Amino acid sequence: MKLAFLITAHNDPSQLRRLITSLPAGSGFFVHIDAKSDLSAFSGIAQLPNVHFAGQRINVMWGSYSQLKSQVVLLKDAMASEEHYDYFISLSGLDYPLWSNGRLLSFFSARQGTEFIEGIRLDRQGGQSRLYRHRRPLNRFFFRYGSIGSKFRVALREIIYALGFRKPLSFKAHGKTYHVYKGSSWWAITRGLAQSVLDHWADNEYRRFFLDFFGPDETFVHTVVFNSSFKDRALPSPEHAEHLEDLTPLTFIDYTTVIKVLDDSDFDRLMASGKLFCRKVVSGASDSLVQRIERERENYSNSGER
Repeated sequence: MKLAFLITAHNDPSQLRRLITSLPAGSGFFVHIDAKSDLSAFSGIAQLPNVHFAGQRINVMWGSYSQLKSQVVLLKDAMASEEHYDYFISLSGLDYPLWSNGRLLSFFSARQGTEFIEGIRLDRQGGQSRLYRHRRPLNRFFFRYGSIGSKFRVALREIIYALGFRKPLSFKAHGKTYHVYKGSSWWAITRGLAQSVLDHWADNEYRRFFLDFFGPDETFVHTVVFNSSFKDRALPSPEHAEHLEDLTPLTFIDYTTVIKVLDDSDFDRLMASGKLFCRKVVSGASDSLVQRIERERENYSNSGER
C-alpha cells in the first residue's frame, strides 16, 4: 500500500515539517507552497525523504479557481512520479494524523478501491445553494483583498446577480449532463479516479464551467465522481448537509464561522471522532495537543493492534 499525500500550505513551516515526519515513511509527499509565501522559510523541508515541492506555484485565493489549480498541480506531480501510488490523500499543511501509521496503512489496504469522498447535489439544496448561483467573473485572477480590483470584482458579481443572471448548477460537456456536487477538499481517492480527474481537467469543455464558479476545489472532483460509475465506490453521502464537516469523512474539523485552532481541550473529542486526521493544528497553540496525540499513536503502535 503506497500513499501519496497532496499537501497545500502557505504558512507555519514548523507545523508542515511536523506533519510530514509524522506520516508513514514510505509515502510520497507532494507539497504546494502558495506563491505569496516566502519559499525560503520552507527550504529545509524540501530535503526530507520523499518530499517533492511543486515546480509550479499558484497565487491562491480562497474560494477561487486558483485553489483548485494548486490541488491539480499536486495530483499531476504525484501521478507522474515513478512510484505507483494506490491512494492520493488531500491534506493541508495544518493537518495532523490521529491514527498510528500502521493503522492508517491497514485502513487503506483493507478498503482498497473505496473512494473516500462525499458529495451533495447542489440543485437539491434550496437556499443553501444561493452562494453558488453567483457568477464570479475575473475569478481566475488574484486581487489583494480590499484593493480596487477586488472591490470591482465583487461589485460586478452583485450587479450580474441583481440583473437576474444566475450560474446554473448543471451543465453539459460533450453532450453529457453533469449535475454539480459539493463536498470537502479533504479526500482520499484511488489511482483510477485520480486519472479521471486529470482527464476532466484536460477537457476544456468540462473545466471552463468552473472558471467563474465559487469553491471549485470543493466541487470539481466531486462532480466527476457523482456523475460517473465512481459514485458506486464512493462513501454514502447525505442528501443535505448544513456544515462542511458533515462532508469531510476522514478529517476532523470544527468549522462554525471559521475553522477552530485545535488545542489540548479538544483531545477527547478528537479521539472519539473516529477520524484519521484533524485540522487546524498550529505551532505554539496546538503543541500540547500534538504531544498527547503522539503518545496515543505510540501506545496504539506498541499494543500490536492493527
